[in-house]
Amino acid sequence: MGLIGVKRTGTQGFQKVVFENVIDTLPGGLMLEVAKADYPDGYVPEGSLVGRDPATGIGEVLAVTDGAIKPIGLTHRASEVTDGGNTFANGVVISGTVRIKALPTALQAIAEDLATALPRITFV
Repeated sequence: MGLIGVKRTGTQGFQKVVFENVIDTLPGGLMLEVAKADYPDGYVPEGSLVGRDPATGIGEVLAVTDGAIKPIGLTHRASEVTDGGNTFANGVVISGTVRIKALPTALQAIAEDLATALPRITFV
């Protein structure tokens, strides 16, 4: 049967559930310095590892946990990348439970390192 006159707009399909539960987030979110060219779909995916540069205070998306920037947490939702390079991540999870299989592929390989770097987040 279906709903008559209802049309779907936007992206369609399955979205992975990254977080089982969220206990605490970074108050006020985090401004991320990202290049639009690095994200062809226009969004920083949820579950991305982020940290804050101690010199500038600007957030960055991290690929590893052993760099000069210490990880803060994981993005709670996909964040739209803006043209100017300052993207607002309105939710950065600093405490909760995350599904390893739902993380971005690059982070799945370093799940043990993430558990050490982010002790308040449980990885299942």
